Amino acid sequence: MKTKTRSKFCLLTAAMVLSVAIAIPAAQQSVPFKGAIVGVDADIPSTTPGSLVVATGGTGTATHLGNFYFIQVLTVDLAHLTATGSAHWIAATGDSLYTTITASAAPTGKPNELSITDKHTITGGTGRFAGAQGTFTVERLASGVTFETSGSIVDGTITLPGGAH
Repeated sequence: MKTKTRSKFCLLTAAMVLSVAIAIPAAQQSVPFKGAIVGVDADIPSTTPGSLVVATGGTGTATHLGNFYFIQVLTVDLAHLTATGSAHWIAATGDSLYTTITASAAPTGKPNELSITDKHTITGGTGRFAGAQGTFTVERLASGVTFETSGSIVDGTITLPGGAH
């Protein structure tokens, strides 16, 4: 009788452990995210006094994205040189990342040049980036003469769904 009870207990325990293991999603791990960008800014008049909309399009390369192009739109508070907006990052495969942005700028001391820090929060994506999360910073220089911008993706981490890297 003890053997039957022990066997039933072991089967029940094994079934519970297996049920829990199946219910737990694959471990997600944050991995470093860094790279470089180049692009061109376009200033768009805003309907809000004291602000300016800046649309930026460009290309780059980054870990986990590979070669990509991006489009971002920021609404700039001209009095404080701060901005908020969003961006769309498209990998060569067509998979995308979406981010929201808070930014700040400061003159570099060179005529018509700004040092800009864009802080991105990953809000999701498509393809292998569906459900992605994370944050990264883009540090860049922007010319008010040529409207060119370039910089580096630094201090970034990305968590891909299902631990896929």
